[in-house]
Formats: sequence, structure tokens, C-alpha cells
Amino acid sequence: MEEPLDQIKTYVNQLSLISDDSWHEIKKIFQVAEFKKGAYFAKAGRIENQFGILLDGVLRAYITNGDGSEHTKTIFTPIYFKTAISYVGALTSLVTATPNRVNIQTLTPAKVFVGNYNDWKNLIDHNQEVAAWSRKMTELFFIGKEQKEFEYFTLQADERYKLFRERYPELENMIPQYQIARFIGITPTQLSRIRKRIFREE
Repeated sequence: MEEPLDQIKTYVNQLSLISDDSWHEIKKIFQVAEFKKGAYFAKAGRIENQFGILLDGVLRAYITNGDGSEHTKTIFTPIYFKTAISYVGALTSLVTATPNRVNIQTLTPAKVFVGNYNDWKNLIDHNQEVAAWSRKMTELFFIGKEQKEFEYFTLQADERYKLFRERYPELENMIPQYQIARFIGITPTQLSRIRKRIFREE
């Protein structure tokens, strides 16, 4: 099996080719960090300056409504998953240097290749290969965001759950069912009923 940093390089090259020289520059500003379950990678109210690539574990990005209820915007999955959503960070806070509005929390113990965003900006200013990779990451982020919003407003709850199982088969037994319910926009009770019906059909 590849070493963690080699896995990242392979993953990155699937999006945009990075030379050995550029990879050497990237490694200078990143380090592998480990997080316990329940730890926060980013917190609402802070001005964030770190982002990363998820090597192992599962994280979620969520917002808290006025009534205290939580809405999960994104579930981050590691680079080896069938559907890898591995670029972790509070993008708006990073780009604008304003207080963050989204919490990013680990749902399992996690390992992240973490870098400082200011160092990253300096790197992409003088390295075209890394700049191309950064653009690709941003494009994929907005494509995924638009796709999730489209599915939320056009698909029924059971269709969203079936799609979740198809995209993230590894997550079914890794995270609590109520977290899955939050992600697909239904209540845990609704999800329980949907699961019972689907499993009967299968």
C-alpha cells in the first residue's frame, strides 16, 4: 500500500498533474495532523486559516439554526472512498478572512494533511501547476454544492437516501444514522421508516 503522502500525490494527479518539483513545494507547507472524534477542524465565529486533504476518517460541515437544530451541509470522506470529498476547509472564511459561519467536526478519529491558507496563496501565486490544481478544487467544490442543492429540491427523501447509499457505501456503518438523516435533509424517524421499507424490498 502507498504511504499517506504518496496516496495524496496520486489523488492530486487525478485532478491536475503535479511535477515532483511542485510536489516538493507543496510538502513544505503541509503536515499530517490527527484529530480525535468530536474535534473541530473549523468553528463558527473564528477566522480560519487552515485547510487540508482528508487522509482517513469522516468529518461533517454543519450550521446551527436559530432554534438550535443542526443542518449538515457536507460530509467529508477520505481520498480512498468510492466518492471522495476530501478537501476540508471553511472556504468563505479562508478567502475573505472574515468570521466563519460553518462548523467542521470529526465524526470519527481523523487524519488530515493540513496547510496554512496564506502559505497556500503565496504558493499558487508563483506556481502554475499548483494554481491549476487549486482552480480544479474550487470548480469541483461548486459543482458538488450545486448538485446537492438540486437533489435536495427535486428528489424525494427515499431517493436521496438511495443515492447516499450508492455514493457512500462505506459510511452506512461508520457514522450514526441521525447524522445521515441530517445530511439528506430528513428526520431520524423518517430515515428509520425509509430504511425499513427499502430493506424489506431488498
